[in-house]
Amino acid sequence: MRVLTLVATSSLCLLVACGGGGGSGNSGSTPNPTPSTQVFEGRFIDAVVEGLGFSSGDQTGTTDNEGTFSYEEGVDVTFSVGAVEIGAVAGGNIISPVDLTGTNSSMPDTQNIVRFLLMLDTDNDSSNGIAISSEVQVMAENWTQIDFTSSDFEADLATIISDVAAVDNRTPVLPSASEAQAHLEGTLACLSSGVFKGTFSGQDNGSYLLWVQHERYDPLVFGDTTPRVGVTSALVFSTDENIVLGVAPQQGLTFDSDKQFLSGVVSSGAEFTGDLEDYRVIANGNWNNGLTNESGTFEGERIGGHEDTVYRLSGFFNLQGMDFSADDTGLVALDILDDDSVTGVMVTLRGDETELTGTRTENSISVSGGNASFTLSFDSDGTDSSNDVSLGTTSGFLGTMTNPSGTNDVIGTSCQPD
Repeated sequence: MRVLTLVATSSLCLLVACGGGGGSGNSGSTPNPTPSTQVFEGRFIDAVVEGLGFSSGDQTGTTDNEGTFSYEEGVDVTFSVGAVEIGAVAGGNIISPVDLTGTNSSMPDTQNIVRFLLMLDTDNDSSNGIAISSEVQVMAENWTQIDFTSSDFEADLATIISDVAAVDNRTPVLPSASEAQAHLEGTLACLSSGVFKGTFSGQDNGSYLLWVQHERYDPLVFGDTTPRVGVTSALVFSTDENIVLGVAPQQGLTFDSDKQFLSGVVSSGAEFTGDLEDYRVIANGNWNNGLTNESGTFEGERIGGHEDTVYRLSGFFNLQGMDFSADDTGLVALDILDDDSVTGVMVTLRGDETELTGTRTENSISVSGGNASFTLSFDSDGTDSSNDVSLGTTSGFLGTMTNPSGTNDVIGTSCQPD
């Protein structure tokens, strides 16, 4: 199944006026106006990359500390470091190395682009973004094109690594292919993480909630204590049959240029697949049940997802001691902003949404909205051993939500989007 990913960055459209003036003399003719050119903004993410060159039509420059670039509608944007082109692709809100190669995170060309960019990071610490120094940008004008499909990539970069060491006065580190893949998948998993609400139709009809987790630790599901990245699960409510169905978690993101996902097999036997288009909308959604020979389509979009979030949280709630239900089971999406205010939304499986607001105080979160009130403990970096049984080594939250129906257990995970 395929899914699409969501980004909290909004596109900026500018109109570049090019019109014509009136005719001269007594000709009485008026020249046709030149059509305007639409220009949009996007962000390059492999962690945020600052200092990456871009060009698209008349739009040229280097990405800023948020990875921002501009591109013209209908014109590919080319990314480069000096004379080294790393790839070209149609513009979009979020561009990552998998978009440049049109493949996935396991392919050598994708991994080598990531390795190259990580090596260029001026402080060798991608957790705070990737920054290419101005000195390296100038030096790179003298470099020759790199073959990112090379099987001897480290040797090919020997001269470039030496140049970077000299102008940055540091020891550049070229990660291994597996390290690059893990880095990229972690970045894309966080971009994709959150709650998506939608509906399905066909030979069965109802509502659908997709939960994408950046990382999940679950010995009961995965059989070991290793956190999995890009985990998907879902809740399904058939309005035709008035039944609630659950989807067990699985490593469901494919980390490819189509941003595909598989949310897993529903307890009825149905499988839901789609694309996370722009990390915001479920596109090309299809479901199929081989046991009952039923099929159909589904659609949905992200709920929550503040563009200025510092921590993105998403989780599950259910009435204590009760089976899943359309009205008392659902998902919650929260965003912690840099002033420790919290905003978000909860949605029941029936599809009812409630806006939430509140605050974070150190390791506690309190939010409320409508008749619901959440009290949560928050482990921002996975170091609170008291939560290991529930959260493992992943960052996340757990607690309760009270509303007129009673007390609900709440549990979820978090990450820090670039």
